[in-house]
Amino acid sequence: MTKVYNAQTDPPAYEHRPRYADWKAKKAEGDEFEHRVRKYLTKEGYEVFKPKDYTYDLRLNIDVPFYGTLALTGECKNDKMAEYSRNMALQTYDHGKPSGIHPKGPNPDLWFHGVGDELFIIRTSILQSLCETYTTSWGAKTVNMGNPESKASGILMPISVAKNVRGGRWVKL
Repeated sequence: MTKVYNAQTDPPAYEHRPRYADWKAKKAEGDEFEHRVRKYLTKEGYEVFKPKDYTYDLRLNIDVPFYGTLALTGECKNDKMAEYSRNMALQTYDHGKPSGIHPKGPNPDLWFHGVGDELFIIRTSILQSLCETYTTSWGAKTVNMGNPESKASGILMPISVAKNVRGGRWVKL
């Protein structure tokens, strides 16, 4: 039997989690998380906005001395199960196509992963390398995620591993 990580079911240990009645509720929660990330980045002095083309969740501009403005893209994921399972769900496929952190997916410059009231910020390329190392060297398995119709899959990475990554930063939201 395959292991399945499904945020839409309520295993007994997670009964206190909110149950999602529909896609609109999940979308609203994701939008609220993106708003919190934009608010944090703006407070830190970055120019941040939601792009009209919806290619990525965020676009931000960073002033770099002797270079000018560096335009970056970002993807936001709010992982409701991570706080309770102590594992981050890092999606690599959705509807059978590369997505999330997959190198052939959207490939944003930065990854913003929400766990409870904390935010993990990391360059996507570093997270991709970490996932490859974690899978090939430490035995991480690919698991199914979400609704069976979405054919989504990815790996579960312990938060303790992510907290020790060089190049990543954890902040309070």
